[in-house]
Amino acid sequence: MTPKIIPLGQVRYHWPIYFFVLPSLLVIGLFQYYPAFTGVMHSFFRWNGADINEYEGVGNYTSLLTSREFWASFRVALTIGVWNIAKMVPAIAVAVCIHRARSLRLQFFYRILFVAPMVIPGIIIMLIWRSFFFEANTGYLNRALFSTRAFDLLVWCDQAFHWGGVFVDGRRPAWLGDSNLILFAVIVWGFPWVASFAVLTHLAKLQGIPRELYEAADLDGASWWTRFTKLELPMLAGSINILMVLVIIETIKDAGMILALVGMGGGPGGCVTVPALFMLRQAFINQQMGAACAVGVVLTLIVMFLKWLMDGVADWTALTRGQKRRARVVGSVIAVALYGFMLYSDGAWPGFVKAYGATDFSHFGNAVASLAQGRGSFFIFNAALPTVILAMFIPWPSLFAYLGRMRKTAPKLANAWTVTPRQERAIARFSVRQQSAVHQFKERLRNVMLRITKHGFIWFILAFAYLPLYLMVIVSVKDNNQFYEKPAVVTTPLHMENWQAAADAVLPSLANSIFITTTSTAFTLFLALGAAYFFARVRVPGSRFLWNALLILMMMPTIANLVPLFKLLINLNLQNTLSALIIVGAAGGEVFAIFVLRNFVADLPQDLFEAAEIDGASHLRQMLTIVAPLSGPILGVIGLMHAVGQWNDFILPLILMRDHSRLPVMVQLLRMAGEYIKLWGPLMAGYALASIPVIVLFIMCMRLFTRGLTEGAVKG
Repeated sequence: MTPKIIPLGQVRYHWPIYFFVLPSLLVIGLFQYYPAFTGVMHSFFRWNGADINEYEGVGNYTSLLTSREFWASFRVALTIGVWNIAKMVPAIAVAVCIHRARSLRLQFFYRILFVAPMVIPGIIIMLIWRSFFFEANTGYLNRALFSTRAFDLLVWCDQAFHWGGVFVDGRRPAWLGDSNLILFAVIVWGFPWVASFAVLTHLAKLQGIPRELYEAADLDGASWWTRFTKLELPMLAGSINILMVLVIIETIKDAGMILALVGMGGGPGGCVTVPALFMLRQAFINQQMGAACAVGVVLTLIVMFLKWLMDGVADWTALTRGQKRRARVVGSVIAVALYGFMLYSDGAWPGFVKAYGATDFSHFGNAVASLAQGRGSFFIFNAALPTVILAMFIPWPSLFAYLGRMRKTAPKLANAWTVTPRQERAIARFSVRQQSAVHQFKERLRNVMLRITKHGFIWFILAFAYLPLYLMVIVSVKDNNQFYEKPAVVTTPLHMENWQAAADAVLPSLANSIFITTTSTAFTLFLALGAAYFFARVRVPGSRFLWNALLILMMMPTIANLVPLFKLLINLNLQNTLSALIIVGAAGGEVFAIFVLRNFVADLPQDLFEAAEIDGASHLRQMLTIVAPLSGPILGVIGLMHAVGQWNDFILPLILMRDHSRLPVMVQLLRMAGEYIKLWGPLMAGYALASIPVIVLFIMCMRLFTRGLTEGAVKG
């Protein structure tokens, strides 16, 4: 649909159209842009949030850019981000295996099985890992290492590769208490890392591949790997690119899981502090609100730069040769700079960078020695991101061609395509062998083995995916003695009173979360649909400026504005109220909702709106009779995503809410998990009660979710 252009002189005849976007602009402007502008302003002041407000100029930025702790936080975040990209592989593999299932009923059955455990709130999965897997004495991870004798191998590796006594015979590793192991714990938690949104997104893309292509590939004798690389991977390229950008940006700007796993301190010595957690610590522990605002500004600029970089890599084929050359230079410079920052934040940067003088190279030798003797993990974790960036910009085809010329392999390759009579006879014998019964039996056996491997892989992933859910249910009917004796098996008697105790502790906060989630979701969809209609239907003076302003907000991390937002809510007397969580959640969700809905409405047939205008329908009538009914599936997708995000949010409630009777359920669970004396049965029953509403909602809306992902537009 082409937007209707309304010149400035005719705006007075179409002024009601502005009422579609005005409520969204007020909410977004007050709770998104105003905190962003005030955050930039306060970043130039020494401000404690109350009585101290002294102008410092760029002092906060100078202190920040010379802070080793700040750059160390980026080292941790970027390292986790690279590993999070690697974690996308299981979701792709699961989606391809489910898509290749021959029965449509079996595909739907697998979708149901994967949705149920994966929609458990992430913080609950993390708390289960913290309690059951990473605990030093009774944790399942240490039990598995000692029972399988794998710990002896780790001890040998520690001695052989000089890991510095991380694994010592007779001493159980403290995964969350050892600075050398906690980063591994942060990366590995949540195995097998299969998110339901990623799986369903990939499945929706794979449904666009016609079955005729698979039949043609089978006739040509294409292997499973050829079908994946030639048919499925190109179809998944768009969704992989989008999810990869989201993973990197979310890793940089997110602090929730690190905060819940290791606390505000960022683990022993703050060794797993990410930038967002560093900002929160500056604001609410050190009372340096101005410095925290400076962190938010820098964080926003870095996220925008990463978004621009990823977009450039995704559109690589559209770039000219000169643009590619400049991009390679910039990418190489970025990689080298990141190597330097990783070394600097790791404490191995040569002394002449600081204050030791440019001629003192003794510190450089010490740094190299330390890396060679005991810092093998540096090359595994810290150097991962610079290596990936450098590899993205290397002209591999030209490099391989150059190496081929250097090795003088071109004549050999040319002769390889000349078929000799001996080779012709071999090809003929192979064709006859293909028609034999033995060969056909081998082919059938190979197909059976591939099917067994495919379904076996799916059930292997499902087993690990359901393990936290299984433990949560099993432990919820145990007392503490039963838990410590036999934590993973059913024991008698069953203590159903744990559920009653959990209900008494969790149900009030569960009701708060249900009210916050439903109200915020309805508010978001109502306002976003009107704004999306405004941007898609007409083009009036100022609409392009407003649209670009919304696009900027999509790249701006919400947590970067948390400090000025917190002060704004206090000034509006919204602290410790559910209204604050509803309005702020709606303001944050509207930006994404407007972006998606605007593209959907723009794809609706132009004839529908022209017919409505001939009948004299107003803009409100057109939106109610045309846009709203046809937008049902995409509204369901956006509403479901917003509801799940709002349900899982706990950082703003953790900071803003003081009245325990008004806490959302995630904050209440975090408080229960932090108690010194834990009653494991009621705690796990509370986790289950908090998971049930999301699981039920996702299962009920899964068909609508899949339909919304596959319907790009309505064809007229």
